[in-house]
Amino acid sequence: MQVLDSSSPPSSPPSTPRSSDSPTVVNAPPAPTIGRTLAGLSGNILEWYDFAIFGYFSDIISKVFFPPNQSGHAALIESFAVFGGAFIARPIGGILMGYIGDKYGRKKALECSIFLMAVPTFLMGCLPSYASIGYWAIILLILTRLLQGMSVGGQLMASAVFVVEGQPDKRKWGIYGSFVFATANCGTLIGGIVGEIMRESFTEDELVRYGWRIPFLSGFIVAFAGLYLKHFVEESPLTNENNERIKNVNPIWEAVTTHRKSTVCVACVASMWSGCFYVYYVWFAAYMNSLLDPPVEHAFLVNSAAMFTGVMCFFTVCGVASDRVGRRPMMLAGGAMSCVYAPICLWVVYKFRDPFLSFFAQTFMGVCISMFGGPMTAWMIESFPKEARLTSMSIGYNMAQMLVGGTCPSISTLMFDTAGEWSPGFFISGCCVLGMIGVWAMPTSEEDRLKLSGWTSVRSRGDSEGDKINLLKEQSEKSDNHLEIEMTTSVFVDV
Repeated sequence: MQVLDSSSPPSSPPSTPRSSDSPTVVNAPPAPTIGRTLAGLSGNILEWYDFAIFGYFSDIISKVFFPPNQSGHAALIESFAVFGGAFIARPIGGILMGYIGDKYGRKKALECSIFLMAVPTFLMGCLPSYASIGYWAIILLILTRLLQGMSVGGQLMASAVFVVEGQPDKRKWGIYGSFVFATANCGTLIGGIVGEIMRESFTEDELVRYGWRIPFLSGFIVAFAGLYLKHFVEESPLTNENNERIKNVNPIWEAVTTHRKSTVCVACVASMWSGCFYVYYVWFAAYMNSLLDPPVEHAFLVNSAAMFTGVMCFFTVCGVASDRVGRRPMMLAGGAMSCVYAPICLWVVYKFRDPFLSFFAQTFMGVCISMFGGPMTAWMIESFPKEARLTSMSIGYNMAQMLVGGTCPSISTLMFDTAGEWSPGFFISGCCVLGMIGVWAMPTSEEDRLKLSGWTSVRSRGDSEGDKINLLKEQSEKSDNHLEIEMTTSVFVDV
């Protein structure tokens, strides 16, 4: 395959004449519609609300579904273990939805995952308690949580690819990718706000008797996002391309053979993100409210406010910055800052128990992980070709979620009981080191990753006012005996 370079003319004249004054764009993908983008993101918000409320009500769930009068924080650890159990099912859901998305369309995978979340969330709100049916209550809770895990394992990556591929300008993939995780964080934030409202509106006895069911029953609303997506939104432009290679490739096989190194690197990167997020914005609320004695006042409000300020407000800013300075520098800087600051954040909260200091400590932690997470979606998408992109991303990301995200609340609670009140911070520092290794060890260069994503970036130094950036789109179709290559060229000048 020949890659054109802006510094030298092609060896043979192009088949389609073009004006020397202005570039011609042939078969450019359609511009993304606001409705299409919002549809992919709204389901994200609602689905992550459904998934996160279990974490915010984990202390109440431990009293409803597990045997009473256990020593220490055993019931809470068991509740977090069920929370983590959903992560066991995430790789299964990721493989299933990834295969559907790569073979039959991103929209199809996103629809399936949304409906798969609505049903078990509603059913969870209907479950009988341990006092009513004993250990059968725990079994039913685990089954519904596993179904939630399968759903979210496919949904997040499907939403990411669906939204980002709908943006034809590769230079904006950072900001569009950051929208995906920002809205997922928004859903988690809404779950935290609901948790705070419920705790302020009901006594603990009322929450244990019936109040905890209300957030789960309302989770069925996510089904309406799936219906809108199904009937009113078009498929991803890249899915609609008539590419024979997509039809002939098994994306699961590609992910574990051709792209196995990149898949492992994605898993390392996702380990840092999931560890930081689930400790500092899911487990942390229970840490401040239930584990510390005396607790931090208004712990759930502090946690939600810090997530909004430190993560949601900075996530998109970091995505935009990565479009300008590059994914790797942003992610390595965020990883290093998070690694150093992780135990300090826990120490400040433990030492002072002050809601304002806790808010600022969590907010700065959010800024650090946003520098890492903001560029992460675009970085992952650029690491794989479209025919195996969703499956490869889903396998790598969800393996990390299973091994780290699902276990870190239980591990953190166990470390709190055995190693010290702020010791979980060192566990997160280890996750940060693993994430930086994943960024550094990605086996493809920046230009190679852009080729895999369907674009080639050729940078050449222009005049003193700026650089000229050529973005060459490559589409390849494999026939029985040869490879036919069509190249669509867009030239953008940044002055």
